[in-house]
Amino acid sequence: MSLAQQRILIIGGSNGMGLAAARQLAAMQAEVLIVGRSQEKLDKALSGIEGRASGYVADFTDAEALNALFQRIGYIDHLVLAASANAAWGPFSSITTSMLRSALEGKLLGYWQALQAALPHLRRDGSVVMLSGAASRTAMPGTAGLSAVNGAITQMAQTLARELAPLRVNVVSPGLVDTPAYDALPADAKAGMFAGAAKSLPVGRTGTSEDIAQAIVYLLANGFTTGAVLDVDGGARMAL
Repeated sequence: MSLAQQRILIIGGSNGMGLAAARQLAAMQAEVLIVGRSQEKLDKALSGIEGRASGYVADFTDAEALNALFQRIGYIDHLVLAASANAAWGPFSSITTSMLRSALEGKLLGYWQALQAALPHLRRDGSVVMLSGAASRTAMPGTAGLSAVNGAITQMAQTLARELAPLRVNVVSPGLVDTPAYDALPADAKAGMFAGAAKSLPVGRTGTSEDIAQAIVYLLANGFTTGAVLDVDGGARMAL
């Protein structure tokens, strides 16, 4: 399936994996619409996209803002849910209820609300791609909060692949990817974490946003794929 001339909305498209997907899709002649919380970040992102692209400011955890956004945007062929906020990292005993609730609201409920708002405007046989994470499918100590959130997204997507058919619903499950989400770490700590992880992976390196973007593009374009969870983790599920 060609994605040329199709309207693709990316929530969380102003940085990281969402932005990488926007760049690749625009290069394929798709019309890309990116949504983020910051006008400054959107403007910077749009300046680096070659092709048809526009940006919209909205908080994807705000149902009213999402409904207003889709009324403004109108018809779309595909939806990519790549936004995330407030991850609940750490040992199980240290994860408070408020931390977990914030993580759920910052991703699972955001995805839920975004898709509900998008449905009246989404092509009936179009597609949705959601981002989960490797913690949802691999038992890694210290990621119970992440696995709860991302595991729920995976199961929700697979159920919706049947309930909303012929709309296709798929999931990309990234492993460790070098994105701005890790920029808050001290440089030495970040470099050490990524170097150690790279040694444990069969591919010998950690991921890039472009790796994940390629998987998103594949799932958008392949009209015979639905209910799939595509692990893009460098083989981490086999290495652990």
